[in-house]
Amino acid sequence: MTTLSIQLLDTDYKRLKQAAKQSDKFIQALIYEWITKLPEIEDSYDVTQDPVFQMEGYSSNAPSDLSINLDKYIYREEK
Repeated sequence: MTTLSIQLLDTDYKRLKQAAKQSDKFIQALIYEWITKLPEIEDSYDVTQDPVFQMEGYSSNAPSDLSINLDKYIYREEK
């Protein structure tokens, strides 16, 4: 379980307190109820569905071994 502390404006706290009172619940119970209404989150993220992962390369005149032989192209020498 995780403990969460938040800061609220006094007016927001009064509104929250009033909402809890009107629903005859403690503030904590009211917040738990709100959280249970949130949509479920996926436990496993599928990176193959990420738009960045799906991007294709762009056309370039760069040599195909540029990332391997960078020094050769920058300094004109083998490292």
